[in-house]
Amino acid sequence: MSDDKQQQIIDKLDLMIKLLAVGVIRGKEVKEQVLTLHRMGISNKDISLILGKTQNTVNATLSQARRELRNE
Repeated sequence: MSDDKQQQIIDKLDLMIKLLAVGVIRGKEVKEQVLTLHRMGISNKDISLILGKTQNTVNATLSQARRELRNE
């Protein structure tokens, strides 16, 4: 299999994962959406694209959530 074909398959699988992630987060609060997507291994950049938020907002939300988890 050529490298180009492999990359096409990887890109399609990546898109499918992101589409499934959207279904998983539907109806949740933004913080829970960010945490869920992060736990699924989706990059902060892609989380920002999926949610329509800036990457800084995603980073700040994750930092806040981590602080809250440590304090529990």
